[in-house]
Amino acid sequence: MERRPGYVGPLLLLAIGFTLLFNNLGLFPWEIWGRLFRYWPVILILFGIQIFARHSRSGLMYFGAVFLSVLLIIGAVFLAWNGYPRSAGMDMRKAIPDKANDYNFADLDNADFSDSILNGADMNFASMQNANFSNSILNGANMNFADLKYAKFNNAGLKGANLNFANLKYADLSNAVLDGANINFVNLEGANMTGARMEGINHGFARTSTSTICPDSRNGPCW
Repeated sequence: MERRPGYVGPLLLLAIGFTLLFNNLGLFPWEIWGRLFRYWPVILILFGIQIFARHSRSGLMYFGAVFLSVLLIIGAVFLAWNGYPRSAGMDMRKAIPDKANDYNFADLDNADFSDSILNGADMNFASMQNANFSNSILNGANMNFADLKYAKFNNAGLKGANLNFANLKYADLSNAVLDGANINFVNLEGANMTGARMEGINHGFARTSTSTICPDSRNGPCW
């Protein structure tokens, strides 16, 4: 019996392509990739289903396996888009006191980083909705593709920080120091930047709205 062709590779390429397309169209936030990383075991499940399907004598079972695989991929993307998995609030000042500040891909929604020193911390692709960074020092921190919706950065130091493609919708950046920070392609809709210092900041293609409060509006809605 001739073995049927594999399908997991093409399906994954289609899923990646559509997700990137929706990212560029603004339908999916870029930080969805951090949550999707948590669903990597789904790939093993897909290849397992494919093995059974390719050795099946029934064409109906083969197409049923393909349909099930499509549903698994759509389900993983849907859950990641809706913010799953979620975690309870954490006081990160006490969680890892002696380790390097490596929080890449971490789920830190509602975490408390207030009054912390996090210079050079790596928080790429992390989910940190409602996280509290008030009065913290984050000079040179990396928060690329991070989900920082409603995060509090009031009075925080973010000199030279990298927040490219981050979601800062409704974030509080009042009186923050962002000198030399990189916030290209950032979503700043509804963010509060009253009193923020932004000398030498790089903000290409940052998305703002009329509700965004910024210290200088000479060059657009926010700068």
